Amino acid sequence: MKIAITRPKEHLEASVELLKSKGFEVVASPMIGVSVRDDPGFEPFLSRVIDRRCDFVIFTSVNGVKFMLEKVDEARKQDFISALNDPAIKVVSMGPRTSEGLLSVGINPDMMPATFTSSGLLDLLTPRVSGRAVEVVRSDHGSRVLIDGLKRAGAEAHEVRVYSIIRPVGEEQDNLVREVIDGKIDIITFTSAQTVRNFFKTAEDLGLLERVRERLNEIIVAVIGEPTAHTVEDFRVKVDIMPERALFKDMVDEICERTKI
Repeated sequence: MKIAITRPKEHLEASVELLKSKGFEVVASPMIGVSVRDDPGFEPFLSRVIDRRCDFVIFTSVNGVKFMLEKVDEARKQDFISALNDPAIKVVSMGPRTSEGLLSVGINPDMMPATFTSSGLLDLLTPRVSGRAVEVVRSDHGSRVLIDGLKRAGAEAHEVRVYSIIRPVGEEQDNLVREVIDGKIDIITFTSAQTVRNFFKTAEDLGLLERVRERLNEIIVAVIGEPTAHTVEDFRVKVDIMPERALFKDMVDEICERTKI
């Protein structure tokens, strides 16, 4: 069976290896990319952390960890990491990959939600943040769900957007759309809402939106996370597989179970 993955290029190699080890033929076409972003709120954020003027720092992705540290000047990097490891500040990780990213740079995560979504973070933090200062490190495409929920819970919440989500455009992306239409793809996977939007925008630009929608409703569509599922459904396409945990490996396991591979 042939499966398509739309993850960022940074994650493609490991994802392709995993799927091939399960017996799939893989088409890899990144439908999302990332780049560092300037945010006027970064310096105030950095000062609040180093001065221990916050109680929680939330990291919603491994990219947030990476780009955050790229933006910290070397003279203050150790002070910044030391502050995050101070027991006075609780470091909150969205999920296992984010935790691995934190640990790889010497930051110890203290908390992780049971479900790796904004709703999961709110379930974890709502009873804890009233009257507390909370920092959220994220991309420029982060939804308002997390920030608004923290504020409703009584937190003084700030967000710093350290990287941008970009849409890759080119032959690789166009070819994936055409392969879907030509019946060459049996399963397609989406790991974020933005990968879905970018895929459908590519189809729209090619004048193939309706044909893609029809074809996706005939093959297996697998997603990670409820926001991704909702976005697929907004395009009038059904979702066949969504693992309980928002992990790529869990999604692959469910695909294997469904297809008996």
